[in-house]
Amino acid sequence: MAKLSRRNFLQAFSSGLLGMGLTNKSEAFSLTTEPGQEETASLKIKKYNPLGRTGLKVSDVSCGAISLFESNVLRYAYDCGVNYFDTAESYLRTKSETYIGQALKDVRDKVIITTKHGYSPRDKIKKEDIIRRVEASLKRMQTDYIDVALVHGIDDLAILNNEELQAAYSQLKKEGKIRFTGFSTHNAQLTLKQALESDFTQVVLVIYNHMEGKEIEPLIKKVHDKGIGTVAMKVFAGGKHGRLKSLISPKVSYPQAAIRWVLSNPNIDCLISTMSSYSHVEEYVAASGKPLTREDLKIISEYKRQAGNLYCRVSCSQCLAACPHQVAVGDILRFSMYFEDYGMEKEAMRYYEELEEKQKPLHCASCLGYCQSACPYGLPVKEKLLHAHEILSA
Repeated sequence: MAKLSRRNFLQAFSSGLLGMGLTNKSEAFSLTTEPGQEETASLKIKKYNPLGRTGLKVSDVSCGAISLFESNVLRYAYDCGVNYFDTAESYLRTKSETYIGQALKDVRDKVIITTKHGYSPRDKIKKEDIIRRVEASLKRMQTDYIDVALVHGIDDLAILNNEELQAAYSQLKKEGKIRFTGFSTHNAQLTLKQALESDFTQVVLVIYNHMEGKEIEPLIKKVHDKGIGTVAMKVFAGGKHGRLKSLISPKVSYPQAAIRWVLSNPNIDCLISTMSSYSHVEEYVAASGKPLTREDLKIISEYKRQAGNLYCRVSCSQCLAACPHQVAVGDILRFSMYFEDYGMEKEAMRYYEELEEKQKPLHCASCLGYCQSACPYGLPVKEKLLHAHEILSA
């Protein structure tokens, strides 16, 4: 696949802009360089870090592919020096893995690919099913091996003790189909502690941003010191900046400030940000290797002020015990965030549809709002749950 010059990708980008729904100022932030400039000659990843003790070196700013519409965007990220690509079996109903294969098959030996598979403790885990699913991912990504295979979205590492799971991943490693293993989590306070005693864990993917994650920094350091690769996700703290006009600044990009904040922690090997457009690639890669500045801290402070009672901290679960109906508050508000702030309407509705009916906010209208009283951040939780049900219901 040929490299895309700035002129070529701008022509493609402008023609597809409306179709992709990327019409606000924040999406067009970085399209300001002089005409004719070769973007891939000047816009490059500036720093690569060791990924724990895996022996891999990863771009500090890396690519998440939870929301994607064409493989050329991934290829453009590669041309800009991104070498770590994160996907999952569940993203876009497996299409994300397909895009990864289309974009990177001819440079497979130059990139690091992570994919994820989720397993429910409620279901019977079988070795042969795991192997079948991993091999299906390999086929979609047009590769013989996965660099990092993560168990997706686990809140307790007890599931990793399952004999069938252990046998499956052990066999896949022996066959060379998986190089390294680990997990992604929304409950880092528990799982990072458990990871310190886990031989399975060679890489962790964890929520870390300027609005949540400070409390787990000592654990991140311990994990990093052990040699486990540390990858940060959800680095934009809900991605509310697209709806806050005062944060659209010609001088300081909030996403770049948020990226630099995360990377200022030396115990974070890299971060993944969703690169679903060419402008995303440009804006995020431009933050690579750059120090955190006073201007960055100012815009981060303003974001906190405006979004403090809008953003449901994904790793927080304070309200769950207060709910008399066992509503999946955190999951529902995360899906609502995907819908309204990430532009992932169809995926968010699919995730919501897959929830059990008893986990949905069907009784919230008549409830006294115990979740709201329990929220340590003052969010109008009841109102947000009812709104989420309205926009996410098919």
